[in-house]
Amino acid sequence: MPVLPGEGLVKVIDVDAYIRRMSDPRTGYTFDITVMELKLENGGKFTMSNIPIEIVEAVNVIKNNIGIPRRQSLFVFLMNSEYFREAAINAVKEVIIDEMDSRTGLYTATLVLEEDGFTLRLKMIPSHAVYIALLANKPIYVLEKLVVEGASEEEF
Repeated sequence: MPVLPGEGLVKVIDVDAYIRRMSDPRTGYTFDITVMELKLENGGKFTMSNIPIEIVEAVNVIKNNIGIPRRQSLFVFLMNSEYFREAAINAVKEVIIDEMDSRTGLYTATLVLEEDGFTLRLKMIPSHAVYIALLANKPIYVLEKLVVEGASEEEF
């Protein structure tokens, strides 16, 4: 989706992915939730929850927070594929988290690919798009409107 006038982008400067232990104060029930936290150039944070555990693991392998697991996911496998990595580096231009479905609360990202003068915009699950951008060392942005809306909501 092209960015409309007045809708700025905020650049992501770092990405963390982890498992957060939560508990319901009413029942005492404890549970884990997967989180991807995007640290923004403006000093803020943009947080997405319920990230696939395979993405959490792959992001941590990229960032050298953990070694390559014995049982690899597709994402870790692709990370180790020179062909895939080179293709991503050459084709990926940027990722923009640019939509949220107000009914479901789910975000959508646009992965922008450019090659030989041709541009392709793919709508993706944001955590997957962020992973590809990290792998290709390409910029990640969040639509400013989503950052503001996310900051005004109560944290999970």
